[in-house]
Amino acid sequence: MSYLRPSAESVAIDPETIALLCRLAGLTIPSEDIEPLAAALQSQLSAIELLEGMELGDVTPSYTFDPRW
Repeated sequence: MSYLRPSAESVAIDPETIALLCRLAGLTIPSEDIEPLAAALQSQLSAIELLEGMELGDVTPSYTFDPRW
């Protein structure tokens, strides 16, 4: 998404990191899927960083959990 820009402090997710994490987790990911997966994860991290930068203290949640259910 073009409106999501990683910050200077952003963690870069590269294909080597994905390959390492897959090995550590015991996952087998085809080599042609590693680069698109890295790009998708980087996009998700950018979206999370965008949300972390917003002031949401006065926002009413759209859903509240009722433990009685």
